[in-house]
Amino acid sequence: MVSSLLPWERGGVMLAMCIGVLAVAFEMYSINSTAILIVPALDGMSRYAWAFTMFALGQVFSIIVVGRLVDRFGAFKPLAAGVVLFMVGLTLAGSAHYMLTFLAARAVQGLGGGALNIALMVVVAEVYPGKQRANMMTIFSFCFLLPAFIGPGVAVFIAVHMGWRFVFWLIIPLMAIAALVGFWPVYRLYQKRATRGPSKDDAPVWAAIAGIGGLAIIQGVSQALGGEIGRVLDWRLITLAVIGVAAVGSAMPRLMPAGFWRFRAGMASLMWVRLTLAGAFFASSSFLTLMLTEDRGIGKERAGWALAFGALGWTLGTLLQSRRWVRVRRDRIIAIGSGVTTAAIATLAVFAGWSAVPVAVAIAALTVGGFGMGLGVASTSLALMTLSPPESIGRNTSSLQVADGIGSAFVAGIGGTIMAALPLARGLAITFGWIYTVNAFVAVLALVLAVTRLGRVHNESSGVG
Repeated sequence: MVSSLLPWERGGVMLAMCIGVLAVAFEMYSINSTAILIVPALDGMSRYAWAFTMFALGQVFSIIVVGRLVDRFGAFKPLAAGVVLFMVGLTLAGSAHYMLTFLAARAVQGLGGGALNIALMVVVAEVYPGKQRANMMTIFSFCFLLPAFIGPGVAVFIAVHMGWRFVFWLIIPLMAIAALVGFWPVYRLYQKRATRGPSKDDAPVWAAIAGIGGLAIIQGVSQALGGEIGRVLDWRLITLAVIGVAAVGSAMPRLMPAGFWRFRAGMASLMWVRLTLAGAFFASSSFLTLMLTEDRGIGKERAGWALAFGALGWTLGTLLQSRRWVRVRRDRIIAIGSGVTTAAIATLAVFAGWSAVPVAVAIAALTVGGFGMGLGVASTSLALMTLSPPESIGRNTSSLQVADGIGSAFVAGIGGTIMAALPLARGLAITFGWIYTVNAFVAVLALVLAVTRLGRVHNESSGVG
């Protein structure tokens, strides 16, 4: 597919993707910092957490469905649909006058964001040769890093001086520019692509519904349990959690490669590595701000900026894995990244449980953990491109990103349950210590699987393996 595009067209694809990633990343970091202004304005504080959950649920559902479509029709139509849905979601969110309308808009944004995630990865795989794909991952990481540093401050400034609605509306022109720049080359890439028939390996719609429904139940239960430290466990919520787990468990065999529950070597174990690694790190990041403010007495603004160091480390790790002089097989890079992230989360567990450890240690650990994630996440995506036949890359990319979402939901849900189960009298240090200890054990599972079950994966950046 690479030879079908002229060099300037490939450059246009790259520019369009970078603008799109910048816009989506800015929206993501903006909502984190401005939700405290938006939700009270809509009289929706009782549904505060759902402002984030609805986006995630829409994203996971879209990832599952679009993963089927790109293998049959190519990435152009799903990419165009993702851009339109994301822009519609931005428009509706900025126009919302009621919390339920805002939550619906967030779900639409998630649908668009999920389609964009899948389609962009497929375009990278089809437009760029193996040696350039790692560089594209690095460029995407830089596009995410800039909004991580400037996004929260800029978004709050816009919300205070122009109104919170402009936090959404001002992203629309960026998405329009990305669409205009990338439309022709991506269209030309797929205009002669023959439509493939349905495959027996396609994820059925019922699995998408069961997976998203179960994930919604798990998220809702974890938020209910974690909403109040020291809350008595409600067995009705536990029953709902079991139903949610059962729904996700029944859907997983159809959403993941064959042999997923048996930890089959290769693609199935790659999904497990990504699920456990992402779950451990994102759950650790989710509780970090709360731990710093509630247990260590750090201001919310300073605690929020701590997350930027994780983004910085992530970018550096992604940059390193793309270098040609890193003559290490791709599976070994994944194992190294998993090991680094495990060590970082274990350090956070020590920080959480021992008040004498200075905050600087937690910041350093988050940075190092982000570095390991940069190595591991970029490399799992590249390993998938190497291992997947062309006709299955969309479905496998969908599976990988579903693993991200489900892993994060499960591990964060465990953290919420721990927070509810441990009485306040025992101290926040014990609560957060247990949460981060569980996260560290999940990261250890990722490391074990990376070392023992992945098998040899060629590193196309350096030609090793």
